[in-house]
Amino acid sequence: MAEWSHEQKALQRLLLGAAAIGCLWDFLLYGKEFGISYLLFVIAMYALYGWQARWHGQLSFSRKHVYAWLLTVPIVLLASSFALFSNGYFQLLNFALVPLLFVIQTMLLTGRHKAKWYEPGFVGELLEMLFSFTLKHTRLPFALTREWLKGRMNQEKYGVLKKVLIGVGISLPILFVVLTLLSQADQVFGHFLREMPGRMIDLDAIEGAFRLFLIGLVTILVFGYLYSLFGKREEAVEIPLPPKEGKLVWDGVILVTVLSIIDFVYAAFTYVQISYLFSGDKATLPDGLTYAEYAKNGFQELVLVTVINFVILLCTMYLVSQTKRLLYRVVQVLLTALTVCTSFILFSAYYRLSLYEQAYGYTHSRLLAHIFMIFLLILFVIALCKIWRHTLSLMKYYAVVSLVSYVLLNYINMDVIIAKNNMERYHATGNIDVAYLGRLSYDVVPYLLELKEDESLREHAVYYLENKREELLANRSWQSFNLSKHRARQLLQLP
Repeated sequence: MAEWSHEQKALQRLLLGAAAIGCLWDFLLYGKEFGISYLLFVIAMYALYGWQARWHGQLSFSRKHVYAWLLTVPIVLLASSFALFSNGYFQLLNFALVPLLFVIQTMLLTGRHKAKWYEPGFVGELLEMLFSFTLKHTRLPFALTREWLKGRMNQEKYGVLKKVLIGVGISLPILFVVLTLLSQADQVFGHFLREMPGRMIDLDAIEGAFRLFLIGLVTILVFGYLYSLFGKREEAVEIPLPPKEGKLVWDGVILVTVLSIIDFVYAAFTYVQISYLFSGDKATLPDGLTYAEYAKNGFQELVLVTVINFVILLCTMYLVSQTKRLLYRVVQVLLTALTVCTSFILFSAYYRLSLYEQAYGYTHSRLLAHIFMIFLLILFVIALCKIWRHTLSLMKYYAVVSLVSYVLLNYINMDVIIAKNNMERYHATGNIDVAYLGRLSYDVVPYLLELKEDESLREHAVYYLENKREELLANRSWQSFNLSKHRARQLLQLP
């Protein structure tokens, strides 16, 4: 009995904390643009987790948990991006990625996993935590409320209340069908029925009920997840599996033949690129093909070839046999040559896109393409290390590099880079797309003000500045504070 009392007290504490998080969600985020509020909400989640971890004796800062605690850095940085930048390009993804990283971190800290975080099995455990254990434990607040009512009401009154609630639940679908039929049978009654909700229920009351529903939903989801971390869990039943078959391997001779042919083609392509693309107008091109057209064409195809090579590289590394050492060394050399040639293909695509931007301007998609190629190059470098060091875990380093790259992508401020490069191109060529610049975030306000001084572009620049002025005046809640918008207000001299 004492053990149940202690567990009930723990459940009550957790439910109280989860309810506070639900109310905070409503206060900080409901009906407001995301700003500093998102970071504050994440900090509150950390506070609730720390409180529960300490209560259960699982708050640890040992060396074993160093990598898990390091996840706090990208989580806080991504949450802070809502308060620092006004570019909405990554906000939806960040909104989903931050809680996902928080779930991964807390699973690692509490040891609620068996597979290592960079192994495929961890993904299954993550999904099980979110969609099995968490949802299953959302019923506990209702059971806790039932027990609380039982303790404060005698059995007779509790039985009556229970029967009344069951009766209401049964009558609602019946009422829905009956009222629908009666309103169709009598138009006067139907008119009265349609008018009655508007007279009896205030619209603000409906919104209030919806907000209470959201608070309750957030509360039970947070409760269910945290209970899944710290509460009792039934031991998993080991399912008997058939013995594993031998690892699938590719024949070494076939691999050497395929890789040799591919490497020969890429070597020829590299020679052509050096002869024509990087030599400028000095080289003789085929009839009817100008150097400008030659430089602009083929970017997408080269990136696609790079992705294909990446798949070939990964498949070969995992399916090649190491039993014949000499043949395996030949495969390693050929894979290294493939990596080097692919790196040159990436450089060629990067160079072509740069020439295209100089001719047609800078945009989000073109900048992201540049970044994606740099990211692919880093992945190839890691793969090159894997070729010669078989024990290296690709998934581990790829996951770390991907997360670091994504956080950096949020913080390079793409809109400023695009605006700055387009302004430099404007000063050099006199060409600029003011409409595209005006559709970017509030970080481009200084550049629009600069274009305002140009007589030929003043009308367009003023139009987009006025649009941003109206948007800035629309929402002034402190929860939506954003540094980028604050700077724009100062430049536009808004209160």
